[in-house]
Amino acid sequence: MTDDNESNHGVARRTLLAAGGTATIGALAGRAGARLDEHETDAGGDSDGDGTDEPSREVTVRQEPGNAFYWVLPGERRLSPQVFGTPENPRRGSALLESRIEQAKGFPEPLDEAIPQLLEDLPPLVAAPEAGREPIEDGESDGIAQERFTEPTLYSDDAEVTSGSFEISYQDHQPYDLPGAPGDTTDSIELDAQFTDPAGNEYELEHDHVVQPPIPGYETGGGVLTGSWLHGITGTGSPLLTETYTYGGSWGVGDVRINGELATEDGFRVIHFMTTQTVRDERYRMALDEEMPLAPDETIAGQIHHTHGVVLPIRPTPDGPVYDPVPTAMELPSGETQPFIHAMWEQEELVEGPFADWEFPDQPAEAEPDDQDTADDSGPDFRFLGDASAWQGEAPDGIAGEENPTLSLEAGAEYELVWENADGLQHNFAIEDEDGSDLQASELLGEEGATQTVTFTATAEMSEYYCQVHPGSMRGSIEVEG
Repeated sequence: MTDDNESNHGVARRTLLAAGGTATIGALAGRAGARLDEHETDAGGDSDGDGTDEPSREVTVRQEPGNAFYWVLPGERRLSPQVFGTPENPRRGSALLESRIEQAKGFPEPLDEAIPQLLEDLPPLVAAPEAGREPIEDGESDGIAQERFTEPTLYSDDAEVTSGSFEISYQDHQPYDLPGAPGDTTDSIELDAQFTDPAGNEYELEHDHVVQPPIPGYETGGGVLTGSWLHGITGTGSPLLTETYTYGGSWGVGDVRINGELATEDGFRVIHFMTTQTVRDERYRMALDEEMPLAPDETIAGQIHHTHGVVLPIRPTPDGPVYDPVPTAMELPSGETQPFIHAMWEQEELVEGPFADWEFPDQPAEAEPDDQDTADDSGPDFRFLGDASAWQGEAPDGIAGEENPTLSLEAGAEYELVWENADGLQHNFAIEDEDGSDLQASELLGEEGATQTVTFTATAEMSEYYCQVHPGSMRGSIEVEG
């Protein structure tokens, strides 16, 4: 007989594990989560990045404070038919998962038991089992996707703007994975990363060393990979993430500090960084493989590359890697704390690396939408600055300097509002009723300094105005009299 508490725990754990399924796992065969001493580190080559050997290829990326940073929350993921097939002809589902589990059983001890268990606990590392899929009903606006993966993964479209900076140097010394322990690699990185979660907690990542993740089908170039392709149908990384050109990617282990305190005192967690072509569109949805590549004006910040920083709920132990939630301080609506970290830097600079100076070919110019015409000589009724952190009131004087000010309107009166893009991210101006249904919405505008004019007639239905791309932070009330 199955114990009910044990069964419920298993279900809850699988739900959280799905949220942590991602591109990599830092399994260290026979190594505990304790820090490596100097002798162990040297045995694996220049894994701390402080040796004298020059890398065959180096990629350097950074983002200064004050630029666009997103904290990704758990959520469902639209499925690409190209990658996952259709409900009638599924691909990369349970059959692939079972095949990878059987393959892992042939690994040396203790990975022959640890990796199969990990794949059972974290299927999204290699597949999207059919049990977690749900058809997209006719009339739902999800493009060509016919299904969604309903388990809360880290590839969701749900993200909040906070703040963060980083600098990373991917140092690629070897072209492909070699036999031996996962930690035996000459590849290395240098990482400095700080950011905040939506609740205001401050995080710092301390990377210790690179590993070659022993996941069946993965090829990670020795733990640091440059100028290659990951995810999608490549076999390396979760297929739930769009197949993407990767300027630099790394797999390793290290610590997380939260508000200045060591949060991972029980052992390292897996840290995965990846600088890729941009895979999130102008509304910050994760693109499908069929929708790639995204032109600059189809992205949130007008850039063709961005950087992902992921900390997985996987902890190395002497018996192989085990599931263990990342002890974040971010409380979810369910009351649980988020079991992984997925940080996104959207305005970083590719300082050095393959195609660092490459520019996306010019696209045909599109006609400007009517609501971007210049306001008439009488001046607008309201003037805003659009910033991902909040709408900033500029005029009239009653709202000047206020964040997300309340708009006081008279029923039946026509109003003109002009807003200026203040941060170079995609924004628009929408009005909704108290049930959350949109009454009107303008086109997206992503050029810093550009303005957009919105006209509307006040009605009693109007409840709030907001940006459809940043609905959590750019939202204010509407009061209609008469």
